[in-house]
Amino acid sequence: MRILPSRLRHGLPLALCALLGAQAQASGATSVEADLVDANRYLLLYSATADERFLERLDATGKHLQAALGQRQDAAALRALWASYEQGRQQMLAEHAARKLDQNGEMARSLKLAEPLDAYLQAHPLAAPGLADDLRSRALLTARLANLQKVDGPRAEAEAANVKALDERIQQRIDALAQSNPALHDELDRRWRYLQVSQRNGQQLLYPFNAQIEAMLGKLAGA
Repeated sequence: MRILPSRLRHGLPLALCALLGAQAQASGATSVEADLVDANRYLLLYSATADERFLERLDATGKHLQAALGQRQDAAALRALWASYEQGRQQMLAEHAARKLDQNGEMARSLKLAEPLDAYLQAHPLAAPGLADDLRSRALLTARLANLQKVDGPRAEAEAANVKALDERIQQRIDALAQSNPALHDELDRRWRYLQVSQRNGQQLLYPFNAQIEAMLGKLAGA
């Protein structure tokens, strides 16, 4: 694969985000948006833990995303966005393997790599996000905070301010299931309450938090 010059490599993703416009809204598909959120989460979980199993999940997510692009009006632009993201990820991993990048450096680089995907998602919010979308957002926020708390304290404090409102909305959505689907409500509520106490020194424990979010998403997908 030809490596783009540094200036082009960094400018390309954000330019693509601007070009995508309203096409994503017209497509009606949400799986691609979910994959973009999950991809950022897995990369940030990897950089926070150095656990390569998260890279395997990221690879699987990337394959699912690319397979889903066939139905998108903005498929070509999204493929280019993803290719740039993948190129940056592979370069980061190569530098780490060559001992040119320590774990804090990987955290900072992962946060930077996540920005174009975040920019796309922020520019094209879902018209009616549901509980699964909020859970994905919360899991991504937790992974982002785990990195920021090590490399960018002020930004971590700013991001942490978003936790309370998001948690309250998730709880309200779970509570709303009590009448329509009591069994699902009880399962999700039990897991969600467990997450509220899976902390150490005021910080979320990444492995149990991510595992519970994955389980909740699985329950919602099967409902």
